[in-house]
Amino acid sequence: MPYLLLLFALLTVGCQSKLRLTEADLKGAWKTDSIYRYTNGFVEKKAVTDGDDNIVYDYNGNGTMTMRKEAEARPVRYRIINGDSLQYVGKSGTVLSSFRILAFEPDKLVLRKMQEPLFSGKNQLVYEIRRFSPVK
Repeated sequence: MPYLLLLFALLTVGCQSKLRLTEADLKGAWKTDSIYRYTNGFVEKKAVTDGDDNIVYDYNGNGTMTMRKEAEARPVRYRIINGDSLQYVGKSGTVLSSFRILAFEPDKLVLRKMQEPLFSGKNQLVYEIRRFSPVK
């Protein structure tokens, strides 16, 4: 029986697809569709409408992303790490935000951002998952 569990675990891990994205793969404009927040067992799901967090993230494919909301636009450098992580980088090279790329398809981008625990102590898990779709 323990051998079957080990075999099942190995097959499960081995069959998962590995993302291998580059900066050029993200090229295009993306908008947030939904936000999922997990905080120590509590879950909040939110659909993003045009009036909410309607920021457009426009990736140029060469390492610059421009965040646009109404008449305001802010450029930020980005980079892909190990093909499955995304980082926004400041002018001095400091990492501003880090995300794990959970899914990427031509019509879907899903990012997870780990966040700081709300309370002191161990065994806390806090993260946010954002689902994006291309701007048409």
